[in-house]
Amino acid sequence: MIPTGLQDVLARIAQIQGSLAPMSQAPAQSFADAMQAATQAAKPSGVDPALVQAVIQAESGGDPKAVSKAGAMGLMQLMPETAQDMGVTDPFDPAQNVAGGTRYLQQMIDRFGNVPEALAAYNAGPGAVEKHGGIPPYTETRHYVQRVLDLYRQNQEGHR
Repeated sequence: MIPTGLQDVLARIAQIQGSLAPMSQAPAQSFADAMQAATQAAKPSGVDPALVQAVIQAESGGDPKAVSKAGAMGLMQLMPETAQDMGVTDPFDPAQNVAGGTRYLQQMIDRFGNVPEALAAYNAGPGAVEKHGGIPPYTETRHYVQRVLDLYRQNQEGHR
């Protein structure tokens, strides 16, 4: 049984969360909605929307409620620490997730100077890319980078 004081605190937290919910965008209802969110988030960052869309496709398949075994969440599969660093308070909110994921992707592009290494850092962490002087020799990361680049090319062709 929860003590009365704690029940009051939990009720107040729920009330505050309820009042904040209308400020966030409604969850994406479809893959098309997720891709639209990617396009909107990419504009201010300067990241090609086709690249953001490719990351979403590879990371979550457009499912805003996706959770990985490692604990990554949402459309762009943000780890809790990364989400916090990017100012994402609700990683399952498509707008916040894509905005935060896009900011992080831009940071990786700026840090490594090229998209393949940025994608490797997005997948395996920037430390792994620095340690190996490029894309790490991890099978999962190498496949991830190739998959995202293939999706990116397809998305670019679709935007023409």
